[in-house]
Amino acid sequence: TRVSEIRELGRATQGVTLIALDEGSQLSGLQRIVENDANVIEAESGSEDASGTDNGPAADTPEPPDA
Repeated sequence: TRVSEIRELGRATQGVTLIALDEGSQLSGLQRIVENDANVIEAESGSEDASGTDNGPAADTPEPPDA
């Protein structure tokens, strides 16, 4: 489900679960991703990223804790 398809209000508004965490897990951050119309059209048509590169994890992504 795309975020734009989630209604803000409805007959039985009880909230929307966007992610389910395992017991004992905690969410440590949240990032809003804004797409422009060109990216959406390319993604729907199956085109690759315009840059042709793999945008892996950001350099400032924290390492997961040792289990």
